[in-house]
Amino acid sequence: MRLVTAIIGLTAVFTAAVLALGLVFQGAFLWLSPGASFIGGRPEGVEGAVPFGVLPWPTRLAYAANFTVNQIPILAVLYDLRALLRDLAAGTVFAEGHAYRLRRIAFWLLACAAAPILGQVLVRTVGHAVDLAWFRTSSLHALLLAALLIVLAELVRAGQMIKHDRDGFV
Repeated sequence: MRLVTAIIGLTAVFTAAVLALGLVFQGAFLWLSPGASFIGGRPEGVEGAVPFGVLPWPTRLAYAANFTVNQIPILAVLYDLRALLRDLAAGTVFAEGHAYRLRRIAFWLLACAAAPILGQVLVRTVGHAVDLAWFRTSSLHALLLAALLIVLAELVRAGQMIKHDRDGFV
């Protein structure tokens, strides 16, 4: 559970740092290229790399919104995972809320899969799109994991029903 808490904190700090680099510090050390983005100096051997700071402000704001839309579901998944692990660490197995929490994690994973598409719609609406990746392998992984978690949620729900029936016998 502490590991997940640390990952939540690091993800939040990373998100804030990238947003600060992009918006407060005029895009210093941020580079965009078709299909990727980079932090640091100019990437060597990357075709079409553009410094974030040269993009017009509406485009920078659209990319900041795109980045935020991609990060929020990740933070939500980690938050719900931490709560689930806290219950399990306390010895609570097949608790009433576990199936619901697993379904919420699956929902946030679906949001993770859809976020790059929504972000690209926003960036392309504003114009000056550089990073044109709208569907990533990680989106496919998120979809598959969401499907598995929905099945697991149903198994947990069945386990809850069995436990409830077992506890009801005198």
